Amino acid sequence: MKVITTSIQTWQAKLAGLLLLSTPLINACTDPSDIGLALDPEANRIGVFYAEIPLSAYLVSTDSLNTTNPGTLVAGGDISDYFGETEATAYSRMAFSTSATKPESDAILDSAKFSLDIRSLTAEDLDEAKSFSAHKLTEPILDTTYYNFDHLAFGETPFAAGSFMLEENSDTIVFMNLDETLATDLFTKIKDEDPVFDDIFSFRDYFPGFALKGSPAQQTTIHVTPGTDTGFKLYYRNSEEDTVSSVYTIFTSSSRHFNGVTNNPTGTPTEIVTEKNKAYDVGTLVGSKALLGHMVKLDMEPLSNFLDTVDNVVFNSAILSMGPTENFPDSKLPIQGLIQYFTDDTNKILRREEDGAPYSIQLGIAPQTTTDENGNVVPAVTSGGTNPLAFNTEDYIYGPPPLPRSGITDYVDALYRTDVMRTDLLLYPGTVSLSGSNVVTNSNFTRSLREYIVNQNSITLKIYYSKLR
Repeated sequence: MKVITTSIQTWQAKLAGLLLLSTPLINACTDPSDIGLALDPEANRIGVFYAEIPLSAYLVSTDSLNTTNPGTLVAGGDISDYFGETEATAYSRMAFSTSATKPESDAILDSAKFSLDIRSLTAEDLDEAKSFSAHKLTEPILDTTYYNFDHLAFGETPFAAGSFMLEENSDTIVFMNLDETLATDLFTKIKDEDPVFDDIFSFRDYFPGFALKGSPAQQTTIHVTPGTDTGFKLYYRNSEEDTVSSVYTIFTSSSRHFNGVTNNPTGTPTEIVTEKNKAYDVGTLVGSKALLGHMVKLDMEPLSNFLDTVDNVVFNSAILSMGPTENFPDSKLPIQGLIQYFTDDTNKILRREEDGAPYSIQLGIAPQTTTDENGNVVPAVTSGGTNPLAFNTEDYIYGPPPLPRSGITDYVDALYRTDVMRTDLLLYPGTVSLSGSNVVTNSNFTRSLREYIVNQNSITLKIYYSKLR
C-alpha cells in the first residue's frame, strides 16, 4: 500500500487540471469516491479525494458570564438589526496611595479632572463627538463575583461628563471636568488629613466607586484600562508663588471592577433567544456578541456521518472556515478570534472532571487525545493550548491562524482513529496573536461588545484525504 503525501497546493493544481466539479456532502453515507470531487479510482492517479461538508449553526446565550475584574472597563453600546439595542456599563472602585505626597494645608486647587485611559473602541460616525459620563455609586461593590447581567445603583446626576472626538486604532487619554462640589470636598479632606483618607476601607465608605456610561444611540463603545491614568486628578499649588501645579491622583489600579450589559432584541432574529444554554435556530444569519454572552454552536454531526463512510484513509488536510462576515464599518472590527470548545446537548463548555480544564481542539501537532485512569480515550488538554479560528482582515473569513496553518486535521484524524467522544463545537470569542511560532489565545468575551455575523451557507469543512492502497 502507498500513501500519497503531496502538498495541498500541488493537489489543488492537479485537481484543477482535471476540471472536476465538487458537490457538497449533506449527511451522505456513500463511498468516498462519490463524495465531494467524484474522482474515478482508475483515473485518480494522485490518489487524493476531497469532501466539502456544510455545517449548521445555532445561537446559544451562555449562563452566568463572569465579568469580575476583566482588566477592561466597557462603556457605551450600539443598535443593530441583528442584536437589537445593547448597552454596556462599567463599574469600578477607586484607590489611592497612602505614601503619596499630599497637598499642604494652605494649598490651592487649580483644577480637578476625571480621566479615562481609552485603549480601543468600536464605533460608527467618528466624525461626530462621543459623550460619556461617570456617576457615583450609591451601593458598594462587594467582594463577590459579578456577572454580565449584574448592575448597581448610582446617582442620576454625573460627577463628570464630556464629549470627545475619538479615532480608531489609537490609544488616548481623555479628561472630564470633575463636579466642583465633589472636587472641593475631596481636596479639603486630603489637605485636612480627614479619616476618609486613613485607609482604603474608609475611603470606600465615603466614595463607593463609579459607573461609567455612554449611549447606544451613539453607536460607540470604549474599552478603558483601569490604572493610574483612569481616575481623579487634582491639580494644585502649595502657595501662590508656585508656578507649576502638582497632582494628587485617586486611581483605579488594582481596584475591583466589572461590566454589566442590557439588551433589547425586539424585532430582530435574536429576540427568540430567551433561555440560557439553549441552542436556537435563528435563520440564515448567525453570529456572536461579546459581553452579551451570545455564542455560535456548530452542529458537527455531518462530520461524524462522513467519518463513518470512509475506510482505510489518511487525512491530509481539514480546514474549517466561516465567512466572509457581513458588512461592518472599519472602526467596528469584528471579534478577532474564536476558541473551538467542545459541547453537547447541555450547550455548555465540556470540562475535565478533576480540574475543570475546558476541552477544545488542540493546536497543531499537539496530542488530541489521551487515556484516563480507566483506559478510556478522552480529549487532551495540552500546554500547547487550544486551536482557534482567526479572523483574516483581508478576506474577512474565520479560518486557521497563520502559523501553523494546519487547520483541524489532527482533530479529524483523532475522531476517525480513536473512540474519543464526538462533540459539537462552541465558538468562544477571544483574541488570537502570535508569539514567535506559538499561537496565543485570550478570552475577549467580557472585555468588549465586539461582534460578528456570518451566513450559515458559508460555514464549511473542507477535507483532503488519501486512500491506502
